[in-house]
Amino acid sequence: MYLNKTDQSFDIPADAIPSDRVAAMLQEAQKYLGYPYVWGGSSPATSFDCSGYVCWVVNHSGWDIGRLSAQGICNVCTPISAANAQPGDLVFFKGTYDTPGVSHCGIYVGNNTMIHCGDPIKYANLNTNYWQSHFYCFGRLP
Repeated sequence: MYLNKTDQSFDIPADAIPSDRVAAMLQEAQKYLGYPYVWGGSSPATSFDCSGYVCWVVNHSGWDIGRLSAQGICNVCTPISAANAQPGDLVFFKGTYDTPGVSHCGIYVGNNTMIHCGDPIKYANLNTNYWQSHFYCFGRLP
């Protein structure tokens, strides 16, 4: 078991959360702040990589998508515009490492911010040059 080793916090206004299922998702996602990035990791016992983290959170919040790659998660989502993105939507990136297609994913929390499995799991501002240069799309779970 890893310890939550971060002092990061992000306040999401209750009226910005579109459903109880999304509220559960965001609560689940925050449990793992500070966990380290572990390639192939997909549970709190092993820690997580980006897709393992998103799958764990999603699967423990009322959906059932199994264990997918970042591209696989993107494939089950409906693409949405940045203007329509809301907390609980997912955000996808290409070219964060040498692999075809989507290479990284995170959970949008609003205000141009995501929670994702970097190293460690943390909040990140989507308006940085790095994330903007790799941005692919936002997606909404079915």
